[in-house]
Amino acid sequence: MKNIPPKHIGEIINSYLKDRNWTQRINGYNIFQSWEDFIPNKIALNAKPIKIQDNNLFIRVKNHVWANELKIRKGEIINLIEIKILGII
Repeated sequence: MKNIPPKHIGEIINSYLKDRNWTQRINGYNIFQSWEDFIPNKIALNAKPIKIQDNNLFIRVKNHVWANELKIRKGEIINLIEIKILGII
């Protein structure tokens, strides 16, 4: 029997998730915890992610003005989310 060196539990979990192509989905749910870290401060104060359903992110905003602001900045926000999920930073 070969002596296989022990692996860190994080390495085992990452390998498991990667083998099943779950990494991107798991990273997507991390958006809820790190929203304020990668979204511009003014937006983060006025808009919060509430759920992901059918690959759509639902965001609660303070009022209709912020709803319009997010529509205008949709491309920018999508890029920031993709960078966060794909880890391109």
